[in-house]
Amino acid sequence: MTFTIDDYTLNVLDFSEEAESIGAEWIGWENAQLQRERFVYAAKRTWRLNCIEKDVAWPSSIINYLQQKMAANETVTFTVDEGDRYQLPATTVHVAGIEFNMQPAGTQNIRFFTVTLKEA
Repeated sequence: MTFTIDDYTLNVLDFSEEAESIGAEWIGWENAQLQRERFVYAAKRTWRLNCIEKDVAWPSSIINYLQQKMAANETVTFTVDEGDRYQLPATTVHVAGIEFNMQPAGTQNIRFFTVTLKEA
């Protein structure tokens, strides 16, 4: 199971993908009846990954890296290799959002985070 963003390998607990068509939709009149018409230019995908990060100093954290990329409106490269289950060749994406929580657990350095990626 390999999920990567740029040079970072993610420890993914679960993920989802949503595909949305980009185009126009209208109501037309054809053959004496109302018809829903559509013209699709493309489809764009959104991924939501729930991850865990253990024993990584904050300056080296993927969360820190992704926050910087998001703030600078820079794209990253997202790749998935799940064998026969799921393949995603290198895809340019925007970091749409990051949410993380870190429980004050003494000396443990564990972060749970969710990152949302949108196809560029």
